[in-house]
Amino acid sequence: MKSLTISLLAVVAILLPSSSLLAAPQWTGPLRYEFVNQQSQVALSAELISNSSRENATGTLEVQLWAGSQPYESGTIHGVLLGSAKLEGLAAGQVYKGLRRVVPYTPPNVRGEYYLTMLLLEYRGGAYVIVQHSNFTNPVNLAPLPLFTMEGPWRYQVSSEGGTVDMGVAKISHRRTGNTGSLKLAVWATAAPYRGGDLRGFEIAEVRKDALKPGFAYTSVANVGKYVKPPPGEYYMSLVLFESNGKEFEVVAHLESNGTAHF
Repeated sequence: MKSLTISLLAVVAILLPSSSLLAAPQWTGPLRYEFVNQQSQVALSAELISNSSRENATGTLEVQLWAGSQPYESGTIHGVLLGSAKLEGLAAGQVYKGLRRVVPYTPPNVRGEYYLTMLLLEYRGGAYVIVQHSNFTNPVNLAPLPLFTMEGPWRYQVSSEGGTVDMGVAKISHRRTGNTGSLKLAVWATAAPYRGGDLRGFEIAEVRKDALKPGFAYTSVANVGKYVKPPPGEYYMSLVLFESNGKEFEVVAHLESNGTAHF
């Protein structure tokens, strides 16, 4: 695995447990994570978290998902805290069964391969202490969240007689801390499905849209562009969003259609 420089660094300190605290929270069974809601959140799941003590309650618990450059072994954990879920402490003999918590996702700010670790922590003596951990076997590719997002469904309708293309999409949003550049929304026809990167094909219609302020979005977008007929053939269709950098428009988001269209 290639070496990584992780600029977002968080640390959890390891404290020695007090011998007077006999409650022992632990998990058993499979652990899972899932990125949801267009990777704005992560779902943390555990089959069973239990308190094995017959007398004592645990402190407040926390489940955390971490990403690091290597599997976690012991001691202080370094890396990126992707998400965490706080749980009420367990009374003697009490359990969490089929636990699933959906929490905000904080991605690493460096694209690369990461090893993921799930931690179980308990609040003891004024700090959270790692009481159990599990490493997921295979590294995963993680990257910063995109600055722009388009949410479907999307549509387009060509009117050859009218020389226009109706286009629409449910939502266009962004995460810039300042104003965006001016935007362009376009329908493209390509010989192969467009997965990002260089865009090669034919732009059959476009519309220009004003820049968005921080925290603002376009919803229920409906526009009409002038139709530019592509050469005859079978094409994959995409709705592509561009942002102006002051000199040219750059692709910042896209949505694909199912199947192909014949022109």
